[in-house]
Amino acid sequence: MIHWLDPWVAVADFGWPADRTATYQNDWELQLKREVGPSHVLFERPAKLIARRFDKDDALFLLPDDSVAEVHLTWSRGVEPDPQWPETDIFESLEAWANQSMAMQHRDWAAD
Repeated sequence: MIHWLDPWVAVADFGWPADRTATYQNDWELQLKREVGPSHVLFERPAKLIARRFDKDDALFLLPDDSVAEVHLTWSRGVEPDPQWPETDIFESLEAWANQSMAMQHRDWAAD
């Protein structure tokens, strides 16, 4: 378990009713599937939304091997033709992401 730092919020901490949370997760997971094309690192990989950064279109997805993907969705209506989009960084674990990405983003966010 990690300690979440602003501006990231775990889905489990949204404080919403279970059905609203499930719908929200499903919507973000479907959008991810919509955007990734055959050359994208997440193509056909199951991904579960576990956290959001609400000041940006950034989301954190848990992958089946317990790695995580930090993704900046584009909200396009279809597959992004460039495999660099949606922008995605993969981390070997939630803890690795927390140390390598979330901590730095928190410092930058707090400095603003």
